[in-house]
Amino acid sequence: MKNILFVFGTRPEAIKFAPLVKAFIAEHSFDAKVCITSQHKEMLQQVMEFFAIESDYDLEVMKPNQDLSSLTSTVLNALSKILAANKPDLLFVQGDTTTAFIGALTAFYYKVPVAHLEAGLRSFNKYSPFPEEINRKLISPIADLHFAPTKSAATHLEAEGIKENVHVVGNTVIDALLLGLKLIKERGEESYLQQFNFLDFE
Repeated sequence: MKNILFVFGTRPEAIKFAPLVKAFIAEHSFDAKVCITSQHKEMLQQVMEFFAIESDYDLEVMKPNQDLSSLTSTVLNALSKILAANKPDLLFVQGDTTTAFIGALTAFYYKVPVAHLEAGLRSFNKYSPFPEEINRKLISPIADLHFAPTKSAATHLEAEGIKENVHVVGNTVIDALLLGLKLIKERGEESYLQQFNFLDFE
């Protein structure tokens, strides 16, 4: 059985990871676990609750007035303890957050293979978006599996010398949308219509 660890901490990561996490948990040949950094604590929990995803580890890294340097070191130290105690066969990161970059870097330190979802996006300006552009560029040489959302993203990776294990898979936010619609129908649309009754659905 392969041990898979998903590491994420923000609402966008949770949304785009949700269909994949659910699929791995449902597949019994994998032991899939979720580690959240809670980089976006309240917004992250909303997504976790909607998609019925529970975390196995919560690093709870956010502190008042925390800057990037302290966030980076806190995530690295906290995740190192998880990997030292429970070394997975594969670690998944998504996108370009500080959580994603440090997740990949920590996995590298422990010689854990890394899969990068939404790989290859580039603005070609290291300060825009900041710090995301550098985060995603630094993840790429670490990652062992690159799941690019578009052919253009895969081309960016190829230009950087990354040609193996690159897969164009589309954007999982579409899968998350379809999964979300399915869950709403299963749970009953009325409760959601009442919750958002200030919107015009006509």
